[in-house]
Amino acid sequence: MYLAAFLLDFSVAVGLTAMPFFVFDRLHGGVALSGTVGAVQMALYAVGCFLSAGLVSRAQDNLRWAVAGVGIFALLFALVPWAGASTLSVVAASLPFLGLAMAWPALQAWLGKEPNPEARARHLAGFNTATAFGFTLSPLLAGPLYDMDFRLPFALLFALCAVVICLILSLSGVNVRSRSGHGELEEPVEEKAVPMTTGLLYASWAATFTANGLFAAVRSVYPMRVKELAESGALTLYGDVRPAFLDTVGAATTYSWLAFLLSLATVLCFAVLGATRAWQGRYAVLGAAQLAAAAAFVLLGHTHSLVVMILCFAVVGADFGVCFFASLYYSLASAKAGHRRAAINEGVLGAGGFVGGIGLGFAAQQAGIAVAFQWTPLMVVLAVAVQCAVLRAIDHSRP
Repeated sequence: MYLAAFLLDFSVAVGLTAMPFFVFDRLHGGVALSGTVGAVQMALYAVGCFLSAGLVSRAQDNLRWAVAGVGIFALLFALVPWAGASTLSVVAASLPFLGLAMAWPALQAWLGKEPNPEARARHLAGFNTATAFGFTLSPLLAGPLYDMDFRLPFALLFALCAVVICLILSLSGVNVRSRSGHGELEEPVEEKAVPMTTGLLYASWAATFTANGLFAAVRSVYPMRVKELAESGALTLYGDVRPAFLDTVGAATTYSWLAFLLSLATVLCFAVLGATRAWQGRYAVLGAAQLAAAAAFVLLGHTHSLVVMILCFAVVGADFGVCFFASLYYSLASAKAGHRRAAINEGVLGAGGFVGGIGLGFAAQQAGIAVAFQWTPLMVVLAVAVQCAVLRAIDHSRP
């Protein structure tokens, strides 16, 4: 299951890395179109998660839904390079996320059937780490492949998903007892209390919404900034230093380095938060992460330095890692409502990606990427203020 999760998110990141450059180079679109594509993908994923939650939770075999979802994702996304007209290409790149909305909750629900709370937590931590590593490593391969031939990333995506389907099918019929790790079902143990309130749960969902909005913006809009700087010769390593190697690589390859650091920071946050407890029950950690990402956006709007971009992408990735891990942790605190809340968390994640992609995409088209990124922190500060208000209003209203 961990390998399937790794390869599935690896394939997703292949598509997300290649698509902006496909829009720029093959569809002759700008940041507005690229941002819209990313936004529609996230919107369909959000809607799909909300709709599929009830179906998956009642399913006798969750893995059937996962196989169907991965198959839909692979078949449709692989059509993108051959769809021809820009409208058909956009549709082919967007509809696959309905398949992902079927697959991810189904895989999580399968893991969630583990009756032992501590073992279930370990499995979920391993699962999320595997997906994060897939998202981290994928751009390093997808970017160079795209610079070689724009069709290669989509072919790779299809091949990886075929392997994922085979791995999932190999798990069909595997029950909870055989997943316990020692061949015997572990005795259920009392769940440890999670320092969480209803207000904190809602505030963490709102934080994930904001964090993924920023994450989506640097994935679907900022590639154009890298492309413009690279092609004009204005991209530097740091300060005015511009090594010769920057002229020998394509823009997609250069951006892949940033995308790698973006997701690597997320993985590292998963590891740190999974091994510590000091952050639990404390909204201040989520608020600080979002404000740090807002400051990074100001720098991204100004800098021509690849080193500064790398550091800023790491901060944005860390913000997403902190907010998403916390919101998923709080969502799964209740065994009875865990699946429904996890589906809501995934839906909120997609909604944030929709707003970030389309909002920053059109703002960048109208005012320029630099100006759009420099003004984004005001929206983040407002979002943090709203989260604080929600936290206080809900918790203070309860006895």
